[in-house]
Amino acid sequence: MPMYWILDVSGEEEYNEVEVWAVSEEGERVIIKDEFYPEFFIRSGNFEEDVKIIRTLKGVKDVEVVERTFRGRPVKLIRVTTANVRLEDVADEVRKKCNHILDVFQDDVRFSNQYVFKKNIIPSSWTLLDTEKAGYLNGYNLLKLNRLCSIEFEKTVFPELRVLAFDAFFYSLKGSPDPEHSPIISISVMTSENGLMNFSGDEKTLIKSFLDFVKKFDPDVIVGFNSNRKIIPFLVERSRKLGLTFNIGRLDGEPRGSVYGHQSIRGRLNIDLYDLVEESPEIKLETLEEFSQFMNLPIKYDTIEEYELAELWSKDKTRVIEYLGQRVKGIFEIYKLVDEYIFSLSQLTCMPSDYVMAASTGFRVENYLSKLAVERGEVIPSRKEVVHISYPGGIVRSPTPGLHKNIVVLDFRSMYPSLMIKYNISFDTIDPEGPISIPNSTIRFSEREGFLPHALKRLLEERKRIRERLNMLPRDSPERIVLDARQKAVKVISNAIYGYTGWAGARWYTREIAEVTAALGRETILKAMGKAEELKLKIVYGDTDSIFIKEDDRIKELVNWIEDVLGLEVKVDKVYRTVLFTEAKKKYAGLKDDGFIEIVGLEAIRGDWSEVAKIAQREVVEAILKMGVDEGVRVARKHIDNLLNQRVPLKQLIIWKQITKSIEEYEATAPHVEVAKKLIEEGWRIKPGDKVGYIIVKGAGRLYTRVKPYFKVESDEIDWNYYIEKQVLPVCLRILEVFGIKESDLKPSKDLTAFFQ
Repeated sequence: MPMYWILDVSGEEEYNEVEVWAVSEEGERVIIKDEFYPEFFIRSGNFEEDVKIIRTLKGVKDVEVVERTFRGRPVKLIRVTTANVRLEDVADEVRKKCNHILDVFQDDVRFSNQYVFKKNIIPSSWTLLDTEKAGYLNGYNLLKLNRLCSIEFEKTVFPELRVLAFDAFFYSLKGSPDPEHSPIISISVMTSENGLMNFSGDEKTLIKSFLDFVKKFDPDVIVGFNSNRKIIPFLVERSRKLGLTFNIGRLDGEPRGSVYGHQSIRGRLNIDLYDLVEESPEIKLETLEEFSQFMNLPIKYDTIEEYELAELWSKDKTRVIEYLGQRVKGIFEIYKLVDEYIFSLSQLTCMPSDYVMAASTGFRVENYLSKLAVERGEVIPSRKEVVHISYPGGIVRSPTPGLHKNIVVLDFRSMYPSLMIKYNISFDTIDPEGPISIPNSTIRFSEREGFLPHALKRLLEERKRIRERLNMLPRDSPERIVLDARQKAVKVISNAIYGYTGWAGARWYTREIAEVTAALGRETILKAMGKAEELKLKIVYGDTDSIFIKEDDRIKELVNWIEDVLGLEVKVDKVYRTVLFTEAKKKYAGLKDDGFIEIVGLEAIRGDWSEVAKIAQREVVEAILKMGVDEGVRVARKHIDNLLNQRVPLKQLIIWKQITKSIEEYEATAPHVEVAKKLIEEGWRIKPGDKVGYIIVKGAGRLYTRVKPYFKVESDEIDWNYYIEKQVLPVCLRILEVFGIKESDLKPSKDLTAFFQ
């Protein structure tokens, strides 16, 4: 029986046809066609009458009364199977024609999702399929699916996929490029077989050359950075303006915008790494350069700002092409580091890899739960508008400000999932008479295993099984790398289920679950900290599901107590050789044993401060952690002196702010808005999502009257004192005030010799 790795699943609902793109064990790319009839369910006040009416409606293939469960309660429903028409259209007709409809379920579940849930064809997994040849389609073997035999989850190594990374530059003299006015000047690609290539020159010719190359190379995966929102839609529009079709798909079709803002390319996975940046709170400046640094990739970028591209293209095309090549190499190398994680997340959530990347955590969790619901005969609720009611979250204990040495971070492993399992917390187990009570809460739960605890047990058991296998494998084995990525994907989904229940957009929205689970989490941390103090351990900070404790042999006793008494697993997550806490919560920096400095919450990792301020704070933090407070003071003074003597590159003075809405919608006056208005008056194109960079210049009046676009500023215009008083001094004092250092200690005295002692 042949085995296939499922690349993508899509469908034509009106024709009841599903298209599965797959890779065989031998490496052949095939299209598997299958027939599928979607369904939805109706809760009725008069089954007999409504069934009669539904049978007469166009597009109805079958109608029957069935038993299911809804939110854990048995219900009798009408199941409607449809053919040759959109499911939603039939459901709308049912609502119009039937007089006894109480509720409708699953009419808003996508056709391809219904197929995956019911047929158990899981993306990014190896599957034994009984198929027969049905011809060829655009040069690919076309197969007809007879039946699914089994999913081979034990076969962990992914196939050798053909990968193409790409990026493109557009010519725009004023502002962000737009498809109407800005031609494509260069496209670069890097593949798993051909290395780096560039297409430049006449716009029509370079598009044709790029498309010819894609067709010849025939990638399974196309990977870019900000390709979904910007680059691919732009390339499609520019191609149309030139009378071309951007037929990048395997069946010669254009990309199509789909759910979650994703661009679907038929037969290929379109991975946008920008999606990973958006879900990484540690990355504050969402650029490829920052992402590469975050991933510890030793790639050097000769960064060219967008406004410089057009002018530089006229002077030095080679430098522009070299920078584009650097970007493409970065995209390719990052993809190689994250592909196993992406595929594991895809397999777990039953979403094709490119969809799972673009989807929010809430939608990923929902897909996982929906698949499980179909398995259990649980009806998937319709998505409904609800008013979000906030609830208290995790507890954060204020830090002990200052410098601390040898700090151990204890992390509760899967705390929220474990608590939900322990107390059987689920939307279908809430019971005023239930035997399971929650400390400090009036909400009670029944003993019958709930839907969410069942889902979480499966995830935690899977993660435990994976970790056991990991321990048996060599550190550098391909199977270990894949399994490690899979256990991380399992962790992401299991930890997100509690928060999902409190998300107003969730199909299974149940605020009480999120509220009571958060309350249990707070109580757990408080009990653990109470025991730590009883053991005379020094706690320097506590945050949600972690406790920072001074290194001590008695920590082992605390860990044993947590596991024995609280019934939760806890582990040493990290050890800081030195850690620095400010007085604020969630703002600290620590030096690990391997020399890596981790910065959390400080201005040094935020994108809305000037680079000179971020560099100053980062270097002050590093100096204190490695050499002490005196060295931190010396470094802060050095940066202030550089500003006093105008020795800072103009580029480090730029303050970047994003335009979040149309300029007309802004009521308050802000520096970045004023700069944007001036640029628009000069003919620049600035739209929501664009970032505006400005520098503060000398003058009187409010700050917004003293700003200029950074590329129009000369050195003698800069308000250097502003960057001392409002940028570098505040961020340095944020760190140094903890040690009693005052502003006057950092500013130079008239005797500059004393200043540098």
